[in-house]
Amino acid sequence: MTQVKTGLDRWIENRFSIIKNKSVALLCHAASVDSNYNHIIPLMLECDVDLKVLFEPEHGVYGAMQDMERVNQKKEQKRGEFKRVSLYQGSFSSLFPKKEDLESIDVVVIDLQDVGSRYYTYVYTASFLISAASELGIPVYILDRPNPIGSKIEGNLVTPGFESFVGFYPYFRNRHSYTIGEMLRVIHRGSECDLNIVLMENYNHSYYFEETNAPWVLPSPNMPTVDTAILYPGGCLIEGTNISEGRGTTKPFHFIGAPWINPLLLKKAMESNGLDGVALRVVSFKPMFQKYGNEVCHGLELHITDRDSFLPLKTYLSLIYNAYQHFISFDWRRDEYEFVKEPIAIDLLFGTDDIRKDIEAGKEFDKIYQKLTPTLNDLKDVQSNYLYL
Repeated sequence: MTQVKTGLDRWIENRFSIIKNKSVALLCHAASVDSNYNHIIPLMLECDVDLKVLFEPEHGVYGAMQDMERVNQKKEQKRGEFKRVSLYQGSFSSLFPKKEDLESIDVVVIDLQDVGSRYYTYVYTASFLISAASELGIPVYILDRPNPIGSKIEGNLVTPGFESFVGFYPYFRNRHSYTIGEMLRVIHRGSECDLNIVLMENYNHSYYFEETNAPWVLPSPNMPTVDTAILYPGGCLIEGTNISEGRGTTKPFHFIGAPWINPLLLKKAMESNGLDGVALRVVSFKPMFQKYGNEVCHGLELHITDRDSFLPLKTYLSLIYNAYQHFISFDWRRDEYEFVKEPIAIDLLFGTDDIRKDIEAGKEFDKIYQKLTPTLNDLKDVQSNYLYL
């Protein structure tokens, strides 16, 4: 198979010539690597790029921080003497770059690996930085990367009143099929920002990540594999409940459970919902932190058996639906989630409170899922925005 060249790989061929002799601000993270696993920061410094400011998203530039863990502000990095600015400091206002952080900057470069689900926060951090740069007339370059989970689409759109850092714009479904460059082009279309997408070479939307021959580096601490990314458009919904999504284990989003779950009952109930492409295995596990830290949880491990027929949103909706129906200890997560107390987390993740209310009302599972997933005409409308077709 032909090697897909990411935006970073294309720029390395010319030794970052387009940004030479310019003051550069960079937004990147742990997965910002070339085809040989070299990180963008030393690559820039070796090519004498004048890197002045490093913006850090959620999890930090090297992926050390857990979800919703504050990324501390740092004054500078010894090598290269550039300023480090955290865009995730524990408050909603900290998500937005300050004008002074972009003073004397000639160009902004963004290199982030997305995972194909609208909950993933990197695209919103990138969008807020693009808006800040646009106000100052600073051009922005997006080094594009593959959507690792292919071209399939599943889910609804965020409705007014339910915007958040896990769904800030009303353009993307739970599983959206865009690359991060395409998402940012959709978000900023019609604006006056000087936005430049450095396109990939040899890319096809139908590819799963392994088919691109690009190197996989976990882009956040709980996204270890491509299969995890495929689970995530449904698996992230578990964050909106009092069930463990497996954080604090070696298989986040694969292991799902709680001390009070009867896994055999849950397995049987889920299998009655006609779930394709997935096998459910009864497990017990003990998270080392977060929900039920150091407690034994009982639940299921989800094994993807056929990527093409597997519907992650339907599968995890089934899990939540049946947990609500069968276990009296089930509850929705009610503490602050991504800087928001109301609406509650599950409504932010669904992008509406309709689905939660339907579950609570005991409506038929199939009818709830039909409300949550698009029609064929919707899919065609989404695909018309692609840059690579």
